[in-house]
Amino acid sequence: MRWISIRRPLSRILLLHFGRLSEIVFALPACSAVRERFPDARITGVATPWGCELLALSGVVSDCWPITSTHPADLLLPWNALEAIQAMGELRERRYELAIDFHPSGGTILIALAAGVRARLAAGRPEGFAGLFFNVWRVPEDPRRHLVDRYLDALRALDIPPTARIPTVRTDPEADERFERWLRAQGVEPGELLIGLSPEADPSATPWPWDRFRDLAQRLVAHFCARILTVGGERPTRRGLPKGTLRVRARALRELASALARCALVVSGDAGAGHLAAALGVPTLMLGCASTRRPLGDEHRFVERAALDRYSVERVFEMASEMLGRSRTATLFRS
Repeated sequence: MRWISIRRPLSRILLLHFGRLSEIVFALPACSAVRERFPDARITGVATPWGCELLALSGVVSDCWPITSTHPADLLLPWNALEAIQAMGELRERRYELAIDFHPSGGTILIALAAGVRARLAAGRPEGFAGLFFNVWRVPEDPRRHLVDRYLDALRALDIPPTARIPTVRTDPEADERFERWLRAQGVEPGELLIGLSPEADPSATPWPWDRFRDLAQRLVAHFCARILTVGGERPTRRGLPKGTLRVRARALRELASALARCALVVSGDAGAGHLAAALGVPTLMLGCASTRRPLGDEHRFVERAALDRYSVERVFEMASEMLGRSRTATLFRS
């Protein structure tokens, strides 16, 4: 394989990311840097349906191509093959000049090759022989650096300097209106304090026990007269949560974003919902994440996974109370 270097303007770029939602959130600063470097380019995102929604809400892509699975075996299934062939044909007709793959896999490599993209950059570390299919030089990855910075480092191959380090995303106004109507239907008063709880954790993360989340919710309601919103995950609502707790069952990412944006604080495990809340600018207390995956921004706090066992409900409650106080004071000043 001959390594190539790209220093010229590009007009058609493909962004591929089939990692978890949290990882796509961390890729947003790199995607924004690509957009700023090539403001007039047609940038197409290829991701899961929720990943495509996230890229669209961030405003970095011109259009998006949702694909449920990139596993080669899934792409070749009879009921998927025709759709995959049509998709690859259309992507090939667009003549993309560069593909940036944030989560390299056999499926994403197949998509880039089938689309005829000649220049291919792995923004995430390729595993095994996958590295043989990428031909744009990239700096060696340092696993000690935050994932946001590792993605940004990879763009040095394209002479793209980092412009912003904190992931940011906006909500959809129509989804915001629908969520406000839903809140009114549930009896939530205007201005009522909402606190989001998302106990879920990605497989590599350390979860905080559910019973501690439950006890924390009871304390927050008792001390702040707050309404609890449980978000994220597919588990059924569990007993023991305070009376009046609302469960958000979002069918689309834009619905989840609108629910999280309405909260004054989100307490979460290291998973997509918590990282999405942080990107929305909602003060987020993340429990059990690695320092390389912590939410970025002064308004957020986190507890590393190695120290999580030492954090009682009382200690986390104190942290949440402090964050709520700062959040409400900032709101008063803004108003």
